[in-house]
Amino acid sequence: MPPRSHHVSRIGAAVAAFLMLTAGATVATTGTASASASASASASPGSTVADIVELLPLSTSKDRRIVDSQGRDMLLRGANVNSLGEYWQGVPKLDPTIPVSEADWERMAAHGFSVIRLLITWSRVEPTRGTIDQGYLDEVDAYVRSAAEHGMYSVIDMHQDAYSAFIFTTDPADCPDGTTPAKGWDGAPAWATLTDGLSTCLTNGERNSSPAVNRAWNHFYDNTDGIRDRFVATWGAVAKRFAGRSEVAGFDVLNEPENPKPAGELAPTYNEFLAETIGSIRAAQANAPFGQLILIEPALPAGDQSRGLVIPDPAAVNLDTTNVVASVHNYSESIENGFTIEGLNEVVDGLTTVIGVPNWGGEYGFWDTGPETLVKARRYATDEDRLAWGGAWWQWRQSCGDPHTLQWIDGKVVSPAGVEVHLNKQECPANIDLGPNDAFLDILGRGYPRATPGRITELRSDPDTGFLSMAATAPKPGGELVVWTPTTADSTHPVETRNLINVAETEVPGGRLITATVGSAGDYRLWVGPVDEAPAAPASPSGPAPTSGPSAPSAPPSGPASTPSAPTPSNTSATGRASVPLPPKFTG
Repeated sequence: MPPRSHHVSRIGAAVAAFLMLTAGATVATTGTASASASASASASPGSTVADIVELLPLSTSKDRRIVDSQGRDMLLRGANVNSLGEYWQGVPKLDPTIPVSEADWERMAAHGFSVIRLLITWSRVEPTRGTIDQGYLDEVDAYVRSAAEHGMYSVIDMHQDAYSAFIFTTDPADCPDGTTPAKGWDGAPAWATLTDGLSTCLTNGERNSSPAVNRAWNHFYDNTDGIRDRFVATWGAVAKRFAGRSEVAGFDVLNEPENPKPAGELAPTYNEFLAETIGSIRAAQANAPFGQLILIEPALPAGDQSRGLVIPDPAAVNLDTTNVVASVHNYSESIENGFTIEGLNEVVDGLTTVIGVPNWGGEYGFWDTGPETLVKARRYATDEDRLAWGGAWWQWRQSCGDPHTLQWIDGKVVSPAGVEVHLNKQECPANIDLGPNDAFLDILGRGYPRATPGRITELRSDPDTGFLSMAATAPKPGGELVVWTPTTADSTHPVETRNLINVAETEVPGGRLITATVGSAGDYRLWVGPVDEAPAAPASPSGPAPTSGPSAPSAPPSGPASTPSAPTPSNTSATGRASVPLPPKFTG
Protein backbone atom coordinates (compact mmCIF):
# COMPACT_ATOMS: atom_id res chain seq x y z
CA MET A 1 0.00 0.00 0.00
CA PRO A 2 1.05 3.48 -0.35
CA PRO A 3 2.56 5.19 2.53
CA ARG A 4 2.23 8.73 3.35
CA SER A 5 5.59 10.30 2.96
CA HIS A 6 8.17 11.48 0.56
CA HIS A 7 10.36 8.39 0.28
CA VAL A 8 11.51 6.95 -3.01
CA SER A 9 9.04 4.23 -3.96
CA ARG A 10 9.89 0.57 -3.40
CA ILE A 11 10.45 -0.06 -7.04
CA GLY A 12 12.52 3.04 -7.54
CA ALA A 13 16.19 3.71 -7.67
CA ALA A 14 16.98 0.03 -7.30
CA VAL A 15 14.78 -0.75 -10.27
CA ALA A 16 16.39 1.95 -12.35
CA ALA A 17 19.78 0.45 -11.67
CA PHE A 18 18.80 -3.18 -12.07
CA LEU A 19 15.60 -3.79 -14.00
CA MET A 20 16.44 -1.61 -16.95
CA LEU A 21 18.95 -4.24 -17.98
CA THR A 22 15.95 -5.98 -19.50
CA ALA A 23 14.20 -4.69 -22.60
CA GLY A 24 10.40 -4.51 -22.52
CA ALA A 25 8.06 -5.79 -25.18
CA THR A 26 4.53 -4.78 -26.11
CA VAL A 27 1.64 -7.05 -26.94
CA ALA A 28 -0.58 -4.83 -29.06
CA THR A 29 -1.31 -5.86 -32.61
CA THR A 30 -4.39 -5.47 -34.72
CA GLY A 31 -6.71 -8.01 -36.21
CA THR A 32 -9.66 -7.93 -38.60
CA ALA A 33 -12.17 -10.41 -39.90
CA SER A 34 -14.74 -10.49 -42.64
CA ALA A 35 -18.10 -11.26 -41.09
CA SER A 36 -19.98 -8.27 -39.67
CA ALA A 37 -22.82 -8.30 -37.19
CA SER A 38 -24.68 -5.97 -34.85
CA ALA A 39 -25.64 -7.05 -31.37
CA SER A 40 -29.17 -8.15 -30.70
CA ALA A 41 -30.14 -6.49 -27.45
CA SER A 42 -31.54 -9.10 -25.10
CA ALA A 43 -31.87 -6.89 -22.08
CA SER A 44 -32.84 -8.74 -18.94
CA PRO A 45 -33.68 -6.27 -16.16
CA GLY A 46 -32.95 -7.76 -12.78
CA SER A 47 -29.99 -9.81 -13.97
CA THR A 48 -26.72 -9.66 -12.06
CA VAL A 49 -23.13 -10.25 -13.13
CA ALA A 50 -23.11 -13.58 -11.28
CA ASP A 51 -26.06 -14.70 -13.42
CA ILE A 52 -23.94 -14.31 -16.55
CA VAL A 53 -20.34 -15.13 -15.65
CA GLU A 54 -18.90 -18.36 -14.33
CA LEU A 55 -15.75 -18.22 -12.22
CA LEU A 56 -13.79 -21.06 -13.79
CA PRO A 57 -10.40 -22.28 -12.54
CA LEU A 58 -7.47 -20.12 -13.63
CA SER A 59 -3.95 -21.03 -14.69
CA THR A 60 -1.05 -19.57 -16.68
CA SER A 61 -0.26 -20.26 -20.33
CA LYS A 62 3.06 -20.79 -22.06
CA ASP A 63 2.69 -17.37 -23.69
CA ARG A 64 2.50 -15.65 -20.27
CA ARG A 65 -1.21 -15.05 -19.98
CA ILE A 66 -3.69 -15.78 -17.21
CA VAL A 67 -6.30 -18.09 -18.71
CA ASP A 68 -9.36 -19.99 -17.52
CA SER A 69 -10.09 -23.70 -17.97
CA GLN A 70 -11.52 -22.96 -21.42
CA GLY A 71 -8.23 -21.34 -22.45
CA ARG A 72 -9.71 -17.84 -22.55
CA ASP A 73 -7.55 -14.79 -21.95
CA MET A 74 -8.68 -13.42 -18.56
CA LEU A 75 -8.41 -9.84 -17.33
CA LEU A 76 -8.71 -9.63 -13.55
CA ARG A 77 -9.50 -6.04 -12.60
CA GLY A 78 -10.69 -4.66 -9.31
CA ALA A 79 -9.43 -3.34 -5.98
CA ASN A 80 -7.61 -4.20 -2.77
CA VAL A 81 -9.84 -4.93 0.23
CA ASN A 82 -8.08 -4.61 3.61
CA SER A 83 -11.04 -5.20 5.93
CA LEU A 84 -9.69 -8.50 7.31
CA GLY A 85 -6.14 -7.28 7.93
CA GLU A 86 -4.85 -6.87 11.49
CA TYR A 87 -3.28 -3.44 11.66
CA TRP A 88 -1.72 -1.62 14.59
CA GLN A 89 -4.37 0.44 16.35
CA GLY A 90 -2.57 3.66 17.22
CA VAL A 91 -5.69 5.60 18.22
CA PRO A 92 -7.80 3.45 20.60
CA LYS A 93 -11.16 4.84 19.48
CA LEU A 94 -10.47 4.43 15.76
CA ASP A 95 -10.67 0.97 14.21
CA PRO A 96 -7.91 0.48 11.62
CA THR A 97 -10.25 -1.17 9.12
CA ILE A 98 -13.87 -0.93 7.98
CA PRO A 99 -15.98 -4.01 7.09
CA VAL A 100 -17.24 -4.46 3.54
CA SER A 101 -21.01 -4.01 3.39
CA GLU A 102 -23.48 -5.50 0.94
CA ALA A 103 -23.72 -2.05 -0.65
CA ASP A 104 -19.94 -2.16 -1.16
CA TRP A 105 -20.10 -5.54 -2.91
CA GLU A 106 -22.91 -4.28 -5.13
CA ARG A 107 -20.99 -1.13 -5.98
CA MET A 108 -17.89 -3.13 -6.94
CA ALA A 109 -19.98 -5.31 -9.26
CA ALA A 110 -21.68 -2.24 -10.70
CA HIS A 111 -18.25 -0.94 -11.73
CA GLY A 112 -17.29 -4.11 -13.54
CA PHE A 113 -14.88 -5.59 -11.00
CA SER A 114 -13.84 -9.14 -11.78
CA VAL A 115 -11.52 -9.58 -8.78
CA ILE A 116 -10.62 -8.37 -5.32
CA ARG A 117 -7.19 -8.65 -3.75
CA LEU A 118 -8.21 -9.79 -0.28
CA LEU A 119 -5.70 -8.94 2.42
CA ILE A 120 -5.15 -11.41 5.23
CA THR A 121 -2.57 -11.22 8.03
CA TRP A 122 -0.26 -13.90 9.43
CA SER A 123 -0.85 -12.55 12.94
CA ARG A 124 -4.53 -13.48 12.61
CA VAL A 125 -4.05 -16.77 10.78
CA GLU A 126 -1.59 -18.05 13.39
CA PRO A 127 -1.90 -15.81 16.47
CA THR A 128 -0.51 -18.60 18.65
CA ARG A 129 2.45 -20.57 17.36
CA GLY A 130 1.35 -23.82 15.75
CA THR A 131 -2.38 -23.09 15.97
CA ILE A 132 -4.31 -21.99 12.88
CA ASP A 133 -7.30 -19.82 13.72
CA GLN A 134 -10.07 -21.51 11.74
CA GLY A 135 -12.52 -18.87 12.92
CA TYR A 136 -10.47 -16.25 11.11
CA LEU A 137 -10.35 -18.41 7.98
CA ASP A 138 -14.15 -18.62 8.25
CA GLU A 139 -14.20 -14.83 7.99
CA VAL A 140 -11.92 -14.99 4.95
CA ASP A 141 -14.17 -17.66 3.45
CA ALA A 142 -17.23 -15.46 3.93
CA TYR A 143 -15.57 -12.61 2.02
CA VAL A 144 -14.52 -14.98 -0.76
CA ARG A 145 -18.09 -16.23 -1.06
CA SER A 146 -19.53 -12.71 -1.05
CA ALA A 147 -17.15 -11.65 -3.80
CA ALA A 148 -18.09 -14.70 -5.87
CA GLU A 149 -21.79 -14.02 -5.38
CA HIS A 150 -21.15 -10.70 -7.09
CA GLY A 151 -19.14 -12.16 -9.95
CA MET A 152 -15.64 -11.55 -8.57
CA TYR A 153 -12.62 -13.77 -8.04
CA SER A 154 -10.46 -13.35 -4.93
CA VAL A 155 -6.67 -13.20 -4.79
CA ILE A 156 -5.77 -13.98 -1.18
CA ASP A 157 -2.82 -11.81 -0.19
CA MET A 158 -0.65 -12.49 2.88
CA HIS A 159 -0.13 -8.85 3.68
CA GLN A 160 2.54 -7.08 5.68
CA ASP A 161 3.96 -3.61 6.05
CA ALA A 162 7.11 -2.94 8.10
CA TYR A 163 7.02 -6.59 9.18
CA SER A 164 4.51 -6.46 12.04
CA ALA A 165 1.94 -4.56 14.08
CA PHE A 166 4.12 -5.29 17.12
CA ILE A 167 7.07 -3.02 16.27
CA PHE A 168 6.36 0.59 17.21
CA THR A 169 7.72 3.40 19.34
CA THR A 170 6.02 3.87 22.70
CA ASP A 171 7.88 7.01 23.81
CA PRO A 172 9.23 9.37 21.12
CA ALA A 173 11.61 10.81 23.71
CA ASP A 174 13.58 7.57 23.30
CA CYS A 175 14.42 8.46 19.70
CA PRO A 176 17.89 10.02 19.25
CA ASP A 177 18.40 13.19 17.26
CA GLY A 178 18.04 12.55 13.55
CA THR A 179 15.51 9.74 14.03
CA THR A 180 11.73 9.73 14.30
CA PRO A 181 9.21 7.58 16.19
CA ALA A 182 7.66 4.66 14.34
CA LYS A 183 4.08 3.57 13.95
CA GLY A 184 3.17 -0.09 14.07
CA TRP A 185 1.90 -1.67 10.86
CA ASP A 186 0.79 -5.24 10.08
CA GLY A 187 2.10 -8.71 9.34
CA ALA A 188 3.83 -11.21 11.62
CA PRO A 189 2.41 -12.33 14.97
CA ALA A 190 4.13 -11.16 18.14
CA TRP A 191 5.76 -14.55 18.74
CA ALA A 192 7.46 -14.35 15.29
CA THR A 193 8.63 -10.75 15.74
CA LEU A 194 12.23 -10.98 16.93
CA THR A 195 13.95 -7.60 17.27
CA ASP A 196 16.59 -8.32 19.96
CA GLY A 197 15.38 -5.18 21.70
CA LEU A 198 16.79 -2.84 19.05
CA SER A 199 15.49 0.67 18.53
CA THR A 200 12.14 1.12 16.81
CA CYS A 201 13.02 4.69 15.73
CA LEU A 202 13.18 5.38 12.00
CA THR A 203 16.57 6.40 10.68
CA ASN A 204 15.33 8.02 7.45
CA GLY A 205 11.54 8.32 7.87
CA GLU A 206 10.80 5.17 5.85
CA ARG A 207 8.76 2.65 7.81
CA ASN A 208 11.26 -0.20 7.28
CA SER A 209 14.30 1.86 8.32
CA SER A 210 14.38 1.15 12.05
CA PRO A 211 16.99 -1.25 13.45
CA ALA A 212 14.14 -3.28 15.00
CA VAL A 213 12.35 -3.85 11.68
CA ASN A 214 15.61 -4.64 9.92
CA ARG A 215 16.55 -7.20 12.58
CA ALA A 216 13.08 -8.79 12.49
CA TRP A 217 13.37 -9.32 8.72
CA ASN A 218 16.82 -10.85 9.07
CA HIS A 219 15.59 -13.27 11.72
CA PHE A 220 12.69 -14.22 9.45
CA TYR A 221 14.89 -14.95 6.43
CA ASP A 222 17.46 -16.72 8.62
CA ASN A 223 14.67 -18.91 10.02
CA THR A 224 15.62 -18.12 13.61
CA ASP A 225 13.68 -20.37 15.98
CA GLY A 226 11.94 -21.86 12.92
CA ILE A 227 9.72 -18.81 12.33
CA ARG A 228 10.09 -18.96 8.54
CA ASP A 229 9.11 -22.63 8.65
CA ARG A 230 5.94 -21.64 10.48
CA PHE A 231 5.09 -19.03 7.83
CA VAL A 232 5.50 -21.70 5.14
CA ALA A 233 3.29 -24.11 7.09
CA THR A 234 0.69 -21.40 7.62
CA TRP A 235 0.41 -20.91 3.87
CA GLY A 236 -0.13 -24.64 3.53
CA ALA A 237 -3.07 -24.41 5.92
CA VAL A 238 -4.60 -21.49 4.02
CA ALA A 239 -4.11 -23.21 0.66
CA LYS A 240 -5.66 -26.42 1.99
CA ARG A 241 -8.71 -24.49 3.20
CA PHE A 242 -9.29 -23.02 -0.28
CA ALA A 243 -8.03 -25.85 -2.48
CA GLY A 244 -10.34 -26.70 -5.35
CA ARG A 245 -12.22 -23.41 -5.01
CA SER A 246 -12.31 -21.89 -8.49
CA GLU A 247 -13.52 -18.54 -7.14
CA VAL A 248 -10.11 -18.18 -5.46
CA ALA A 249 -7.92 -17.02 -8.33
CA GLY A 250 -4.73 -17.48 -6.39
CA PHE A 251 -2.45 -16.67 -3.47
CA ASP A 252 -0.04 -13.74 -3.12
CA VAL A 253 2.86 -15.20 -1.11
CA LEU A 254 3.96 -12.02 0.70
CA ASN A 255 3.17 -8.37 0.12
CA GLU A 256 6.16 -6.10 -0.52
CA PRO A 257 8.75 -8.15 1.36
CA GLU A 258 11.64 -6.05 2.62
CA ASN A 259 15.28 -6.60 1.71
CA PRO A 260 17.29 -6.07 4.95
CA LYS A 261 20.75 -6.79 3.51
CA PRO A 262 22.67 -6.40 0.22
CA ALA A 263 20.70 -8.00 -2.58
CA GLY A 264 23.45 -10.43 -3.51
CA GLU A 265 23.44 -11.83 0.02
CA LEU A 266 19.67 -12.15 0.31
CA ALA A 267 18.91 -13.51 -3.18
CA PRO A 268 19.70 -17.22 -2.55
CA THR A 269 17.75 -17.18 0.72
CA TYR A 270 14.82 -15.33 -0.82
CA ASN A 271 14.57 -17.76 -3.73
CA GLU A 272 14.68 -20.70 -1.30
CA PHE A 273 11.93 -19.06 0.76
CA LEU A 274 9.72 -18.67 -2.31
CA ALA A 275 10.37 -22.27 -3.38
CA GLU A 276 9.49 -23.57 0.09
CA THR A 277 6.29 -21.53 0.30
CA ILE A 278 5.16 -22.45 -3.20
CA GLY A 279 5.94 -26.08 -2.43
CA SER A 280 3.78 -25.89 0.69
CA ILE A 281 0.88 -24.39 -1.26
CA ARG A 282 1.18 -26.98 -4.02
CA ALA A 283 1.35 -29.85 -1.55
CA ALA A 284 -1.86 -28.61 0.06
CA GLN A 285 -3.51 -28.67 -3.37
CA ALA A 286 -2.22 -32.11 -4.35
CA ASN A 287 -5.64 -33.78 -4.16
CA ALA A 288 -7.56 -30.88 -5.68
CA PRO A 289 -8.79 -31.05 -9.29
CA PHE A 290 -6.65 -28.03 -10.20
CA GLY A 291 -3.99 -25.75 -8.77
CA GLN A 292 -4.42 -22.04 -8.25
CA LEU A 293 -2.26 -19.10 -9.26
CA ILE A 294 0.67 -18.24 -7.00
CA LEU A 295 1.78 -14.62 -7.07
CA ILE A 296 5.31 -13.58 -6.16
CA GLU A 297 6.88 -10.16 -5.62
CA PRO A 298 10.42 -8.78 -5.55
CA ALA A 299 12.09 -8.09 -2.22
CA LEU A 300 12.27 -4.31 -1.88
CA PRO A 301 15.07 -2.24 -0.32
CA ALA A 302 12.61 0.31 1.05
CA GLY A 303 14.53 0.97 4.26
CA ASP A 304 17.82 1.47 2.43
CA GLN A 305 17.82 1.77 -1.36
CA SER A 306 21.54 1.01 -1.55
CA ARG A 307 20.86 -2.65 -0.73
CA GLY A 308 19.29 -3.25 -4.12
CA LEU A 309 16.22 -5.08 -5.33
CA VAL A 310 15.98 -8.87 -5.19
CA ILE A 311 14.24 -10.21 -8.30
CA PRO A 312 12.80 -13.71 -7.89
CA ASP A 313 14.79 -16.25 -9.89
CA PRO A 314 12.79 -19.48 -10.15
CA ALA A 315 15.49 -21.17 -12.22
CA ALA A 316 18.02 -20.75 -9.40
CA VAL A 317 16.03 -23.17 -7.25
CA ASN A 318 14.64 -25.35 -10.08
CA LEU A 319 11.16 -23.99 -9.45
CA ASP A 320 8.50 -24.94 -11.98
CA THR A 321 6.82 -21.67 -12.99
CA THR A 322 3.51 -23.27 -13.95
CA ASN A 323 0.76 -21.05 -12.48
CA VAL A 324 3.34 -18.62 -11.08
CA VAL A 325 2.51 -14.95 -11.68
CA ALA A 326 4.67 -11.89 -11.02
CA SER A 327 2.95 -9.11 -9.10
CA VAL A 328 4.76 -5.78 -9.37
CA HIS A 329 3.24 -2.70 -7.74
CA ASN A 330 3.52 0.26 -10.11
CA TYR A 331 3.17 3.49 -8.13
CA SER A 332 5.08 5.52 -10.69
CA GLU A 333 3.99 9.17 -10.71
CA SER A 334 1.83 8.72 -7.62
CA ILE A 335 4.90 8.13 -5.45
CA GLU A 336 8.16 9.39 -6.91
CA ASN A 337 10.41 6.59 -8.16
CA GLY A 338 12.15 8.03 -11.21
CA PHE A 339 9.93 6.20 -13.70
CA THR A 340 6.95 7.11 -15.78
CA ILE A 341 3.94 4.84 -15.56
CA GLU A 342 4.57 3.50 -19.03
CA GLY A 343 8.31 3.21 -18.52
CA LEU A 344 8.06 0.95 -15.49
CA ASN A 345 5.40 -1.17 -17.20
CA GLU A 346 7.80 -1.73 -20.08
CA VAL A 347 10.56 -2.76 -17.69
CA VAL A 348 8.24 -5.18 -15.89
CA ASP A 349 7.04 -6.64 -19.20
CA GLY A 350 10.61 -7.24 -20.27
CA LEU A 351 11.60 -8.75 -16.94
CA THR A 352 8.65 -11.14 -16.81
CA THR A 353 9.37 -12.15 -20.40
CA VAL A 354 12.81 -13.31 -19.29
CA ILE A 355 11.42 -15.17 -16.26
CA GLY A 356 8.60 -16.60 -18.37
CA VAL A 357 5.60 -15.59 -16.24
CA PRO A 358 2.65 -13.19 -16.60
CA ASN A 359 2.40 -9.96 -14.62
CA TRP A 360 -0.60 -8.87 -12.56
CA GLY A 361 -0.52 -5.44 -10.95
CA GLY A 362 -1.37 -6.28 -7.36
CA GLU A 363 -1.31 -2.61 -6.33
CA TYR A 364 -1.41 0.79 -8.00
CA GLY A 365 -3.34 3.95 -7.28
CA PHE A 366 -3.57 7.68 -6.67
CA TRP A 367 -4.72 9.77 -3.69
CA ASP A 368 -6.19 12.99 -4.93
CA THR A 369 -8.54 13.94 -7.74
CA GLY A 370 -6.82 17.05 -9.08
CA PRO A 371 -6.65 17.49 -12.86
CA GLU A 372 -3.02 16.38 -13.14
CA THR A 373 -3.67 13.27 -11.09
CA LEU A 374 -6.69 12.29 -13.19
CA VAL A 375 -4.54 12.61 -16.32
CA LYS A 376 -2.06 10.18 -14.75
CA ALA A 377 -4.82 7.76 -13.75
CA ARG A 378 -6.16 7.77 -17.31
CA ARG A 379 -2.66 7.17 -18.64
CA TYR A 380 -2.30 4.20 -16.32
CA ALA A 381 -5.59 2.84 -17.64
CA THR A 382 -4.52 3.37 -21.25
CA ASP A 383 -1.24 1.53 -20.74
CA GLU A 384 -2.89 -1.28 -18.80
CA ASP A 385 -5.20 -1.72 -21.79
CA ARG A 386 -2.28 -1.57 -24.24
CA LEU A 387 -0.58 -4.42 -22.41
CA ALA A 388 -3.88 -6.24 -21.77
CA TRP A 389 -3.03 -6.56 -18.07
CA GLY A 390 -5.17 -6.78 -14.98
CA GLY A 391 -4.58 -5.36 -11.54
CA ALA A 392 -6.06 -4.14 -8.26
CA TRP A 393 -6.34 -0.48 -7.26
CA TRP A 394 -5.06 0.45 -3.80
CA GLN A 395 -7.64 0.52 -2.24
CA TRP A 396 -11.41 0.25 -1.82
CA ARG A 397 -11.66 2.22 1.42
CA GLN A 398 -9.22 3.34 4.12
CA SER A 399 -10.16 3.95 7.72
CA CYS A 400 -8.96 7.07 9.50
CA GLY A 401 -7.42 4.66 12.02
CA ASP A 402 -5.28 2.89 9.42
CA PRO A 403 -1.53 3.33 10.04
CA HIS A 404 -1.29 4.85 6.56
CA THR A 405 -3.40 7.73 7.89
CA LEU A 406 -2.07 8.06 11.45
CA GLN A 407 0.86 10.33 12.24
CA TRP A 408 3.08 11.15 15.18
CA ILE A 409 2.43 14.83 15.98
CA ASP A 410 3.77 16.59 19.07
CA GLY A 411 4.57 13.32 20.79
CA LYS A 412 1.17 11.73 20.16
CA VAL A 413 -0.34 9.46 17.50
CA VAL A 414 -3.26 11.24 15.85
CA SER A 415 -5.50 10.95 12.82
CA PRO A 416 -5.08 14.32 11.06
CA ALA A 417 -8.07 16.24 9.78
CA GLY A 418 -8.59 15.73 6.08
CA VAL A 419 -10.05 13.29 3.57
CA GLU A 420 -8.74 9.83 2.77
CA VAL A 421 -9.13 9.69 -1.02
CA HIS A 422 -9.40 6.16 -2.32
CA LEU A 423 -12.16 4.49 -4.33
CA ASN A 424 -14.34 5.67 -1.47
CA LYS A 425 -13.68 8.74 0.68
CA GLN A 426 -13.50 9.01 4.45
CA GLU A 427 -13.44 12.28 6.35
CA CYS A 428 -10.92 12.15 9.16
CA PRO A 429 -10.59 11.99 12.04
CA ALA A 430 -14.27 11.11 12.57
CA ASN A 431 -14.32 8.34 9.94
CA ILE A 432 -17.33 9.87 8.18
CA ASP A 433 -18.20 7.97 5.00
CA LEU A 434 -18.23 10.51 2.15
CA GLY A 435 -19.30 7.91 -0.39
CA PRO A 436 -17.84 6.63 -3.64
CA ASN A 437 -15.10 8.47 -5.50
CA ASP A 438 -16.65 8.57 -8.97
CA ALA A 439 -13.59 10.23 -10.52
CA PHE A 440 -11.52 7.11 -9.85
CA LEU A 441 -14.31 4.55 -10.15
CA ASP A 442 -15.20 5.75 -13.63
CA ILE A 443 -11.63 5.12 -14.77
CA LEU A 444 -11.29 1.75 -13.06
CA GLY A 445 -14.79 0.73 -14.17
CA ARG A 446 -14.23 1.39 -17.88
CA GLY A 447 -15.22 -1.28 -20.37
CA TYR A 448 -13.01 -4.33 -20.95
CA PRO A 449 -13.24 -8.00 -21.96
CA ARG A 450 -13.48 -10.18 -18.87
CA ALA A 451 -13.00 -13.43 -20.80
CA THR A 452 -11.61 -13.58 -24.35
CA PRO A 453 -11.40 -16.75 -26.47
CA GLY A 454 -7.86 -16.98 -27.84
CA ARG A 455 -5.71 -13.91 -27.16
CA ILE A 456 -6.39 -10.19 -26.96
CA THR A 457 -4.47 -8.35 -29.68
CA GLU A 458 -5.84 -4.85 -29.16
CA LEU A 459 -7.75 -3.10 -26.38
CA ARG A 460 -8.74 0.57 -26.18
CA SER A 461 -11.30 1.81 -23.69
CA ASP A 462 -12.28 5.43 -22.99
CA PRO A 463 -13.58 5.97 -19.43
CA ASP A 464 -15.06 9.35 -20.36
CA THR A 465 -17.13 8.34 -23.42
CA GLY A 466 -17.62 4.65 -22.69
CA PHE A 467 -16.33 3.79 -26.16
CA LEU A 468 -14.55 0.44 -26.43
CA SER A 469 -12.59 -1.22 -29.21
CA MET A 470 -11.09 -4.68 -28.87
CA ALA A 471 -9.61 -7.25 -31.19
CA ALA A 472 -8.53 -10.82 -30.58
CA THR A 473 -7.57 -13.95 -32.44
CA ALA A 474 -8.89 -17.43 -31.67
CA PRO A 475 -7.48 -20.81 -32.79
CA LYS A 476 -10.94 -22.28 -33.27
CA PRO A 477 -14.60 -21.23 -33.43
CA GLY A 478 -17.11 -21.49 -30.62
CA GLY A 479 -15.55 -19.85 -27.57
CA GLU A 480 -17.64 -17.36 -25.59
CA LEU A 481 -16.49 -13.75 -25.27
CA VAL A 482 -17.67 -11.82 -22.19
CA VAL A 483 -17.30 -8.03 -22.21
CA TRP A 484 -18.16 -5.49 -19.51
CA THR A 485 -19.31 -2.01 -20.50
CA PRO A 486 -20.55 0.71 -18.12
CA THR A 487 -22.87 1.99 -20.85
CA THR A 488 -26.55 1.55 -21.66
CA ALA A 489 -27.97 0.25 -24.93
CA ASP A 490 -28.47 3.61 -26.64
CA SER A 491 -27.74 5.17 -30.01
CA THR A 492 -24.36 6.47 -28.81
CA HIS A 493 -23.13 3.06 -27.65
CA PRO A 494 -24.22 0.46 -30.21
CA VAL A 495 -22.42 -2.87 -30.26
CA GLU A 496 -20.78 -3.81 -33.56
CA THR A 497 -18.76 -6.94 -34.25
CA ARG A 498 -16.71 -8.84 -36.82
CA ASN A 499 -16.62 -12.65 -36.88
CA LEU A 500 -18.82 -12.96 -33.78
CA ILE A 501 -22.23 -14.63 -33.67
CA ASN A 502 -24.95 -15.03 -31.05
CA VAL A 503 -24.20 -11.54 -29.79
CA ALA A 504 -26.33 -10.66 -26.78
CA GLU A 505 -26.49 -7.80 -24.31
CA THR A 506 -27.67 -8.19 -20.75
CA GLU A 507 -28.41 -5.21 -18.56
CA VAL A 508 -26.84 -5.47 -15.13
CA PRO A 509 -26.48 -2.85 -12.41
CA GLY A 510 -24.08 -0.20 -13.66
CA GLY A 511 -23.98 -1.23 -17.30
CA ARG A 512 -24.14 -4.24 -19.61
CA LEU A 513 -22.47 -7.58 -20.11
CA ILE A 514 -22.03 -8.45 -23.77
CA THR A 515 -21.62 -12.09 -24.70
CA ALA A 516 -20.81 -13.48 -28.13
CA THR A 517 -19.51 -16.63 -29.80
CA VAL A 518 -16.49 -16.74 -32.08
CA GLY A 519 -17.78 -17.49 -35.59
CA SER A 520 -14.65 -19.00 -37.13
CA ALA A 521 -10.99 -19.44 -36.31
CA GLY A 522 -8.93 -16.30 -36.71
CA ASP A 523 -9.34 -12.64 -35.91
CA TYR A 524 -12.48 -11.04 -34.50
CA ARG A 525 -13.45 -7.61 -33.18
CA LEU A 526 -16.00 -5.86 -31.02
CA TRP A 527 -16.83 -2.18 -30.60
CA VAL A 528 -19.04 -0.31 -28.19
CA GLY A 529 -19.61 3.02 -29.90
CA PRO A 530 -17.99 4.17 -33.15
CA VAL A 531 -16.34 1.58 -35.37
CA ASP A 532 -12.66 2.35 -35.80
CA GLU A 533 -10.73 -0.33 -37.66
CA ALA A 534 -7.51 1.69 -38.05
CA PRO A 535 -6.43 2.88 -34.59
CA ALA A 536 -3.43 5.11 -34.12
CA ALA A 537 -0.24 3.38 -33.03
CA PRO A 538 0.19 3.37 -29.24
CA ALA A 539 2.44 6.06 -27.81
CA SER A 540 5.96 5.08 -26.88
CA PRO A 541 6.51 4.56 -23.17
CA SER A 542 9.30 6.27 -21.33
CA GLY A 543 11.36 5.81 -18.21
CA PRO A 544 14.65 6.81 -16.66
CA ALA A 545 17.75 6.39 -18.71
CA PRO A 546 19.26 2.98 -17.86
CA THR A 547 22.79 2.74 -16.56
CA SER A 548 23.35 -0.03 -19.11
CA GLY A 549 21.38 -1.90 -21.71
CA PRO A 550 18.98 -0.46 -24.29
CA SER A 551 18.11 3.21 -24.09
CA ALA A 552 14.64 4.34 -23.11
CA PRO A 553 12.62 7.08 -24.78
CA SER A 554 12.41 10.23 -22.71
CA ALA A 555 9.13 11.81 -23.78
CA PRO A 556 5.86 10.80 -22.11
CA PRO A 557 3.01 9.72 -24.37
CA SER A 558 0.73 12.36 -25.78
CA GLY A 559 -2.79 12.37 -27.13
CA PRO A 560 -6.29 12.30 -25.73
CA ALA A 561 -5.28 10.32 -22.66
CA SER A 562 -2.92 13.10 -21.64
CA THR A 563 -5.58 15.80 -21.28
CA PRO A 564 -8.31 15.79 -18.66
CA SER A 565 -11.76 15.60 -20.19
CA ALA A 566 -13.93 15.63 -17.10
CA PRO A 567 -14.48 18.32 -14.46
CA THR A 568 -12.43 18.00 -11.32
CA PRO A 569 -14.54 16.68 -8.44
CA SER A 570 -15.00 19.05 -5.54
CA ASN A 571 -12.96 18.55 -2.40
CA THR A 572 -15.84 19.72 -0.25
CA SER A 573 -16.91 17.27 2.44
CA ALA A 574 -20.38 16.13 3.36
CA THR A 575 -20.31 18.53 6.29
CA GLY A 576 -19.77 21.48 3.94
CA ARG A 577 -16.25 22.19 5.16
CA ALA A 578 -13.39 22.45 2.72
CA SER A 579 -11.35 19.26 3.05
CA VAL A 580 -7.74 18.54 2.25
CA PRO A 581 -6.71 15.20 0.73
CA LEU A 582 -4.28 13.47 3.06
CA PRO A 583 -0.98 12.91 1.23
CA PRO A 584 0.21 9.34 0.62
CA LYS A 585 3.44 8.24 2.24
CA PHE A 586 3.71 4.51 1.85
CA THR A 587 2.47 1.88 -0.53
CA GLY A 588 0.17 -0.90 0.59
